[in-house]
Amino acid sequence: MIISWLLLLSSIVHGGPPPSSAAPAVLLHAEALQRPWQLEGVGLGDTGAQVESMWGKPSSVASDEWQQDCETWSYKTGKNVGLCGGQVSFVQVTAAARKANLDGKEVAMAGTELRQALGKPEFEAEDGWGVVKGAEALKVFVDERGRLVSLDLFHDPCNV
Repeated sequence: MIISWLLLLSSIVHGGPPPSSAAPAVLLHAEALQRPWQLEGVGLGDTGAQVESMWGKPSSVASDEWQQDCETWSYKTGKNVGLCGGQVSFVQVTAAARKANLDGKEVAMAGTELRQALGKPEFEAEDGWGVVKGAEALKVFVDERGRLVSLDLFHDPCNV
């Protein structure tokens, strides 16, 4: 690093252009380059209007008993979305949907296909497993018999 600065200083003193080796390197974190996930075309932070334009009107809306400004929109197609303060807080595709669109790619709602699409699990629990990207998590939920329940996109509570 000090050699780069010496080369730059020398070019300034002697009136020439700085050599390309004098340009400081820029470090980028791979995480900063990653795009947020989208599940069925909806991402965390999208607005209710954006969800409605993608999925249409929900078949039912339920208020959250714990958070007054939150509600869950449910669709007959096996999709649910949580909204808090008008912004998407989670996206869920249930096993009944049979397939999910993750970042523009169709994925069958089956254990082996989901493992192949999501890669090696970064965390596991009794009720499923998942992967993390930045402040987002995708989790495959299973029931007590290990059968698929849903694929959920939400904010990673450990990285908020």
